[in-house]
Amino acid sequence: MPNANLSQLETSTRAAHVDVSAYRVEVDVRDAADTSRPTFPVRATITLTTTSPETWLDFIGEVERVEVDGSERPVEADGARVALRDLPVGRPFDVRVEGRARYSRSGEGLHRFTDPVDGETYLYTQYEPADARRVFPCFEQPDMRAEFTFSLIGPEAWWLGSNQPEASRERVADRVVRVDFEPTRTMSTYITCLCAGPYHRVEDEWVGSDGTRIALALLSRRSMAQHMDADELFRVTKAGFDWYGEHFGPYPWGAKYDQIFVPEYNLGAMENPGLVTFTEQYLFRSRPTTAQLQGRANTILHEMSHMWFGDLVVPRWWGDLWLKESFAEFMGTHCSAAAAGYDEAWVNFATARKVGAYLADSQPTTHPVVADIPDLEAAKTNFDRITYSKGASALTQLVHYVGLDAFLAGSRRYFGAHAFSSATLADFIAALDAETDRDLRPWIGAWLQTAGHDTLGAEVELADGVVRELVVRRGFTGVGDVGANRPHATTVGLYRIVDGRLALDARFEVVVDADATEVTGAAGRPAPDLVLVNDLDHTFARILLDDDSRRTLLAHVGTLDPLARAVAWTALWQDVRAGLLAPADFNEAVLASGERQSGLLASLLERGLVCASRYTQDPGVGVRWRDGAKAALVAAEPGSAEQQLWARAYLAAASLAGEDVRWLLDGGVAGLERSNDIVWAGWQALAAQGEASDAELDRVLAGDDTAAGRLARLRAWASRPDGAVKREAWRRAHVVGGETNHAVDALLAGFNAPGQAAVRAGVSSGYFDALEQVWRDHGIEIAMRLVRGGFPDDGHLAGRAWLEAHPEAPGTLVRLVREAVHEEEIAARLRGA
Repeated sequence: MPNANLSQLETSTRAAHVDVSAYRVEVDVRDAADTSRPTFPVRATITLTTTSPETWLDFIGEVERVEVDGSERPVEADGARVALRDLPVGRPFDVRVEGRARYSRSGEGLHRFTDPVDGETYLYTQYEPADARRVFPCFEQPDMRAEFTFSLIGPEAWWLGSNQPEASRERVADRVVRVDFEPTRTMSTYITCLCAGPYHRVEDEWVGSDGTRIALALLSRRSMAQHMDADELFRVTKAGFDWYGEHFGPYPWGAKYDQIFVPEYNLGAMENPGLVTFTEQYLFRSRPTTAQLQGRANTILHEMSHMWFGDLVVPRWWGDLWLKESFAEFMGTHCSAAAAGYDEAWVNFATARKVGAYLADSQPTTHPVVADIPDLEAAKTNFDRITYSKGASALTQLVHYVGLDAFLAGSRRYFGAHAFSSATLADFIAALDAETDRDLRPWIGAWLQTAGHDTLGAEVELADGVVRELVVRRGFTGVGDVGANRPHATTVGLYRIVDGRLALDARFEVVVDADATEVTGAAGRPAPDLVLVNDLDHTFARILLDDDSRRTLLAHVGTLDPLARAVAWTALWQDVRAGLLAPADFNEAVLASGERQSGLLASLLERGLVCASRYTQDPGVGVRWRDGAKAALVAAEPGSAEQQLWARAYLAAASLAGEDVRWLLDGGVAGLERSNDIVWAGWQALAAQGEASDAELDRVLAGDDTAAGRLARLRAWASRPDGAVKREAWRRAHVVGGETNHAVDALLAGFNAPGQAAVRAGVSSGYFDALEQVWRDHGIEIAMRLVRGGFPDDGHLAGRAWLEAHPEAPGTLVRLVREAVHEEEIAARLRGA
């Protein structure tokens, strides 16, 4: 697509010349239910002032007419940019563009979905970082904020919504209405939002301590209404408004706050002021675990924090993406514990999100939290675990460094100084500097402007059964920036085995600011069985275990307190990936641990399958994992979260190691909720063994003919160990404009069913030859899925050859291939160990 990838240089130049003040946008979706119509009409009038007679608008669509102050101009459009020439200079004027935009099937722009349950059509928009231009002509960059007045034309029976409340409604044709919405406050294009369809709606209200009232609403597809636990969703929402109102100030976006759960969504959620979009996967079709509920609360509160961090004050460019995402990630976890009552929020953060950050920060493509983002493609891939979870971990350090009160006061100062505007790292530091006596610049440089992370390990010198000296040594992982000199405000725990359990003997707070830091107060303590650095997870570092501590953990890790347990499991997992711990030994420790914390257990079960399927050539590891999961399932308390999680683990292991799982599907486990999700997991396991016919899968689908059911059936089909099926799944996933985003996910998940590398080998052999064409032909959402999900088993050598032969390939494509090569090199090394 010509010129679709905007660079920071050209957008900053445009912002220096153009001042946009208002948009009036009309979108007509009256014919959206007719899927034979691929496009919809749009009209945008933009009021601006410029110091240059030439600029451009961004619009990925068909332009039919361009006017400047009512005078028609020649249309100069290339499918991504609309050239504007001979413009008035130094005075306000209007540009009006009429055209047609395309309904999306990839979750970018205006996504159209037809519900298989009732045939109803649902629409929603998703723009970040730069897809508002797929819906209406605009200046698509975060620092060019303006007021927006939206009008939406659609079926009278539909709910039509946007960021602001409805201002007026009129019938414009038979059963067709036009809804005009109140003007927004000044905002960036990417956080505007339009939704339309026969959405189910539940209403409530939040009342602040000062009497402020905000109308609350929850929306979903009608067929998903049965899964909407509105009481809990409203409880978390109100708790968030209580906390943020007290600590950040009044909600800045008006008097309504809608939260809408939508299908085929690419993200967890999006912080559109007044109309926050969420994936409908947060409407659980099975009984949720506590960790799942906390994860959803985290997302609700993450998005709510964006109303201040990211919406009220927006990053000037995507290089300061952390200014909203790291903060929101931190606040989501902090507030789900402090406000919503999920006491183990930081345990779940440590075992899931933070582990992903360690993995990303160990890649050759790692980058600082404050990243160099030259263009939009780079921005797209920087919505990653470094920006989110490593950034949140750095902020945890910052809070320990300056104190929570100073951090919140600095945040309020930042909001006040830059409200309804854009800002940079320097602006935030200036605000925080005013609230603390600490010099933050060395900390900022070490934690936010360098890549990679440190190692922290303990050295213990013993004499006569007591500690003579305890030293924490800081090292370098070998990836990222050497000599970052990061200070670590953390803890060191000394543990002893008492009655077969690890008991805390002593804990010491320590600031590690040198390569060797002595732990004051440790001398004279009894010899520990385990020394665990960072046992309260205050910092972001790889924790090195000595041999004795590793052996102790393998036998007793399950007896630690939850947060220390999360840190210990992470250290053991990193030892697996480093080749210091056999995958089989890790799995045996998981099976023996008796883990019951649902967030920890879910993460460990995922890693156990990776060990059995990717990190070993010994089929016995998979068999032992399957049998251990089955035994744990049978022994679990009926109806418990552990029972559900072990059931899923057993079914996944049966896909790899083979076993007829019909006994489970037929009710062989007392108390197990045989939800549609569990049933489909069972049939996917059977399909992966070649034991599920089309007729059988169709019978299961007849009992769950929903969007989720159809995707599950598609995945089961693609899971078959049949070369012809794999070839067809590969072909369907790669058809340009063919399958939806979630259908591509299902096809690739089935294609990559564990234990089927030999079946896949011939199908994916042309992967590297087609890479650049895949990147050119598909939108970035689908292209990223195909690059990641299609990478061949044992493709690391071919991947390195491709990288050497294509030095001029698009930077984002190169990044994805480098990451896939790195992960496959780790897997190959472990398989060969």
